[in-house]
Amino acid sequence: MLRKKGLAGVISSSIGALDQLEVVDFSCNNLEGGLPLELSNLKRLVYLDVSYNRLSVSNMEVFSGLNSVQTLNLSSNVFNGTFAEFGEFPYISVFNISNNSFSGEVDSRLCRSSKIKTIDISLNHFTGGLLSFENCTSSLEELHVDYNSLSGELSSFIYAMPLLEHLTVSWNNLSGEISEEISKLSGLRTFIISGNRFSGPFPDVLGNLTKLEQLAAPSNLFSGTLPASLSNSSSLQVLDLRNNSFSGNINLDFTRLYDIRVLDLASNRLHGQIPTSLSNCKELQTLSIAKNVLIGNVPESFRNLTSLSFFSLSNNSLSNLSGALTTLQHCRNLTTLILTRNFHGEKIPRILSGFDNLRVLALGNCGLSGVIPDWLLKCKALEVLDLSWNRLNGSIPSWIGKMENLFYLDFSNNTLSGEIPESMMQLESLIYSHRSSGNPFAGSGIPLFVKRNQSSYGLQYNQVSSFPPSIYLSNNRINGTISPNIGRLKQLHVLDLSRNNITGTIPESVSNMESLEVLDLSFNDLYGSIPPSLSKLTFLSKFNVAHNNLHGPIPTSAQFPSFPNSSFEGNPGLCGSTQARVCAVSIGPEVHPSGPSDKVGRSRILGITIGIGVGIALFLAILLLRMSRREARASVNQSDEENARPPTMLVLFQNSECKDLTVGELLKSTDNFSQANIIGCGGFGLVYKGTLPNGSKVAIKRLSGDCGQIEREFRAEVEALSKAQHKNLVSLQGYCQLGDDKLLIYSYMENGSL
Repeated sequence: MLRKKGLAGVISSSIGALDQLEVVDFSCNNLEGGLPLELSNLKRLVYLDVSYNRLSVSNMEVFSGLNSVQTLNLSSNVFNGTFAEFGEFPYISVFNISNNSFSGEVDSRLCRSSKIKTIDISLNHFTGGLLSFENCTSSLEELHVDYNSLSGELSSFIYAMPLLEHLTVSWNNLSGEISEEISKLSGLRTFIISGNRFSGPFPDVLGNLTKLEQLAAPSNLFSGTLPASLSNSSSLQVLDLRNNSFSGNINLDFTRLYDIRVLDLASNRLHGQIPTSLSNCKELQTLSIAKNVLIGNVPESFRNLTSLSFFSLSNNSLSNLSGALTTLQHCRNLTTLILTRNFHGEKIPRILSGFDNLRVLALGNCGLSGVIPDWLLKCKALEVLDLSWNRLNGSIPSWIGKMENLFYLDFSNNTLSGEIPESMMQLESLIYSHRSSGNPFAGSGIPLFVKRNQSSYGLQYNQVSSFPPSIYLSNNRINGTISPNIGRLKQLHVLDLSRNNITGTIPESVSNMESLEVLDLSFNDLYGSIPPSLSKLTFLSKFNVAHNNLHGPIPTSAQFPSFPNSSFEGNPGLCGSTQARVCAVSIGPEVHPSGPSDKVGRSRILGITIGIGVGIALFLAILLLRMSRREARASVNQSDEENARPPTMLVLFQNSECKDLTVGELLKSTDNFSQANIIGCGGFGLVYKGTLPNGSKVAIKRLSGDCGQIEREFRAEVEALSKAQHKNLVSLQGYCQLGDDKLLIYSYMENGSL
């Protein structure tokens, strides 16, 4: 028994000499490599648990001699192979190979054991149907096949398993209807069928399932009314039917559901009013009825839901916001309250109390009028505040800076006026590293969607810590200047002040906001230049200063060359980028016409005009002379032009997926470093996804600039990664020097970034 001992390395083949061994538990260590073939010598072994390591298997024959084994747990490793490669396990009781890379069709040999109680093959790549488990009906208590590619229907033999307590088949390709024979599973405690294509009405025969604790069937195609017989499932703790097409009223009687803790009926077509019987569910912690067609008020009796922590009723047609908040302020454990897209056109109440533990408050898209209420200051734990897409007026209150836990603030799309309060530069969670004090909606799997514009579907956040530290004040009537103290907000990721009346210059201190990813200052009245120091913002992936009065050169280092034309348009004075005019070299002081009479003024204008004409003629003459000399020199030595700029070089290693790649094809693979292909941002530049001519994908890290630090970074990565080879280390396929740009070509990682 060596569980959680920090073991590393491989399992020694000498273990095969311990032929009297009955129990082996190496779980939760750092073991790797294959299982030694000598393990098959342990004929008396009844318990083998090597779960949660990094083990693989080079020869499935290692299992062939384990005829006495009763518990086999290989879960959470990197095993592969098929069911057919396993040997016979005549006495097997618990078989767990979940979270590996096994594939092929499921084999029926496990059911040859009359003692089989638990089968868990979830999180693999199995195909086919469930018929292979048909002979397990007499003894099986748990069947888990989640996250595979199984298809077909939920076969009738499933309903004939008298001892079955836990059945989970989520996230496969199963379809068909749930049979009324489910009522025979009187001992069923867990029934999870999420993320399949089950359809039709849910059978209303669940009254016999008195032991049912968890029913989860979200993201299917169910229709019809809710099964009213669920009202008799007094042991029910979790009921999740979200993202289906259920319709009608919420016709459940909750008076007997004493133990229910999670109720999620969101994203259906339910209508009518919220049932008052829900207030009898004293243990209810999570309640989501969002995205339905509900009307009426929040029942006053909801003040009795003292355990309620998460409550979302967004995207309905509820009314009486003041009454809802007055009721819910008595729910002392409430941490997340989502009321978005309700109470249309009402006035936000100015006086409230309670909400001491509230961490997330979303009241966006309600068309609310009034001012930002002072009672929000009493919400000391508040971390996320969304009041966007309303009609709030007045100014941003100065007490906003006292909300020490607030790190996500969205006041966008209102009619707020006045200046940005200086106190906002004192938000502690945006100055110091923010650590969320827990997660009010992680365990329930409840997502929160935030819409950034009217046409979008919304961004999904599954936990508070997923929210990027942000300040959204766009599309208001805010004036004044941007405080130089804004540079104190070093933890801020998103700053959006667009579409306001802000004037003044862009403070140099913005370059101190080292975590900034999005900076949008467009459609304001800013003047001056773009501070070159903004090039230090190495994580900046979106930058927009369009439609201001800015002038001078656009920075050309770091990420700035990757920003599109739309980021700078509407500023006639800007120059220097590929989208704007070339910056002119200043020859002398700017001349401003002045004088006591129009005659003197006209004389000066005439003199200036003649001077400019002579200057242009002289410039053209010099230009023609240089061009003629260049042509003459080119015939003598064609390499001069190449020596005048850094050379182009492309080196591909043996592991490269496209060994005949040219520089042109490399640039084309990223659509010439299009912003649409950005997949990440490193310390010295952006990372782009590239599609090579042979269809393979690569990740290209672009290091821009000519400073010594960039050169050292480039050399360090090439030297280190060209030598290092490890399965957990992304491989370097090659590198390229293109002018001042230095490119590193990596293997592409799906579902992530470098």
